Amino acid sequence: MADAYLDKGQYHMASKQFLKVIKKAPDHLPAHLGYATALERDGKSKQISAVALAYGNATRVAIVQGEPVDPFVKAGGGGIAENILRRAVKIAKSAPSQRLETLRILSTHAHTAALASDIYYEIGLESSSSGDVSSAKEAFAIANEFITTRNDEESRFHIGSIVELGRLALEGENDANKAIEYMNKAKDAHMEDGDHVKLLVLVGRAHMALGEIEVAISELTRALSLPESSDTQNAHYELAIALSKNNADKHEVDLHFEKALDLGMDPTAEAIEALGERNMSVMRALNRQYYKQFNNQADSVRPSEGGILSGGGVGSQSSSIFASQQANEDDSAQQSDPLSLLEQGASAYDSNNVMGGAVEAESNLSNLSNRQAK
Repeated sequence: MADAYLDKGQYHMASKQFLKVIKKAPDHLPAHLGYATALERDGKSKQISAVALAYGNATRVAIVQGEPVDPFVKAGGGGIAENILRRAVKIAKSAPSQRLETLRILSTHAHTAALASDIYYEIGLESSSSGDVSSAKEAFAIANEFITTRNDEESRFHIGSIVELGRLALEGENDANKAIEYMNKAKDAHMEDGDHVKLLVLVGRAHMALGEIEVAISELTRALSLPESSDTQNAHYELAIALSKNNADKHEVDLHFEKALDLGMDPTAEAIEALGERNMSVMRALNRQYYKQFNNQADSVRPSEGGILSGGGVGSQSSSIFASQQANEDDSAQQSDPLSLLEQGASAYDSNNVMGGAVEAESNLSNLSNRQAK
């Protein structure tokens, strides 16, 4: 019955049926996944956090029912439970509110060190964006501690967290030397090309802040020698700034400003001043910025399908003005169940225990310290 409602697009009714199954059989994984998928496809922005937490509950069941997983396994080795939890984290990040609270609750479901470190990295990013620098630093430090417990010489740090700690030192504390110190920890670590570019851009900025322009130019040039990534635009932009401070040829400076804009960077006062408002790269960037803002507003009313059963995303879907009063009353009753998930998760979250929660037994991550000591 629940699957039939799901196939017909009657997501509200599907979620109610899946919830009935869960109440009768709390460990029924397909019902948990179906419930989360139905909520997600329903597309109500105010219940996105509840969708993430529903996937979190599915993760708990998957951990119990799945094959035992080594908590020190690399990212991607955590089985279906890892796939479900990463889905939950992705959805939690898109919620209009309660993102931080939801991410903290989801962190208690992590059953591998790699997965826990990635979630704490997201907690750090969310804390940083909200202005809570202290909590951000703590979260990034915890992310690194999880990676350190694995004693993996190939990946000794959580690269994203190291970069963010360096960025906070440079931008928040105006301490370029501290930023470089963080970067030096990870310079010899194995990392993806995109992370390497991001790290080198930050190192270049730090050296530029210290007045070491030649060193900055060298690091930023290294960044541009790597395969193109999302931070390549920043490398071009920072190199243009460094070259201009070094009295380089204007044509070379302008070329890097143009490449930064052509790769998607929003126009800055420095770029516009150097290139002029009639420059084609500047005009394209200004137009792109305008349409980006327009599309962001349109996205708030655009419907879409989603769910882990289909691989889609969370949509935003308005209710029809022709919907019956009974349907509206059912919506109100339905929302009380997913919203209670946040309350249940909050009661399970222990800020003093960053090693995860429990699922009918002690969490795998809670054994990390004991295994490390042996």
